[in-house]
Amino acid sequence: MKKLVVSVFAAAIGVLALTLSAAACQFSFNFSQITAPLGTVGEIGVRVEKDHNNCTLTSMDDYQFAWEDIQVLGQTAWAEIGPNLYEKWFQVSLSEIGDGYLMISKNCTKEGYEEAVLPIIVLDPTADSLWQQANDGVYPLGVLEEGTVENVVGDGIVSEGILAIEEFAVDLPSVPDRLDGEMGPVRVFFMMTPEDIIIPLLIVSDGFFLRFDDQVADGT
Repeated sequence: MKKLVVSVFAAAIGVLALTLSAAACQFSFNFSQITAPLGTVGEIGVRVEKDHNNCTLTSMDDYQFAWEDIQVLGQTAWAEIGPNLYEKWFQVSLSEIGDGYLMISKNCTKEGYEEAVLPIIVLDPTADSLWQQANDGVYPLGVLEEGTVENVVGDGIVSEGILAIEEFAVDLPSVPDRLDGEMGPVRVFFMMTPEDIIIPLLIVSDGFFLRFDDQVADGT
């Protein structure tokens, strides 16, 4: 799966992998930069090579990640692929037009704070993109195992994590910090549970492609 999905990024982006080094831990990504349209999906690989055999960071969970303008749909556990060499993969969706990033950082007693940043530039969606399909009213993320996908269109307002379109309202599992207040025209794809609970699947608006289908698949 890694090679297949990464090739989607490579075809859309056309960039080369580049190692981004820090002083003690060597951080690297499988891309030097990502530039692709809104809604593009792919995988990003991250490697950490520890230079100290007696590392003060006892767990790989001590390495922190932060990101912007992307959604992390899934991630693998850290795998040791060589002596003091660790690898992790993120499945991501480009969710907001603008200059985003994926960053890895650590803070240890020997070398202090270190980080590496992968720049991610999210462009306007293309005519054949998932965003365009969704904006045209076609749910582009496959068929659910159970439940029927519905959608509603109108001027959206986000307040305290709730998206409202006239009489329609849905509680969002997660919301980008900049998504607050009036959104303008928006289309929301959702499904209803037997208890009449609305489960959001996808939000499409000018500049946004926000997925929640992965959380439905995970049962959250």
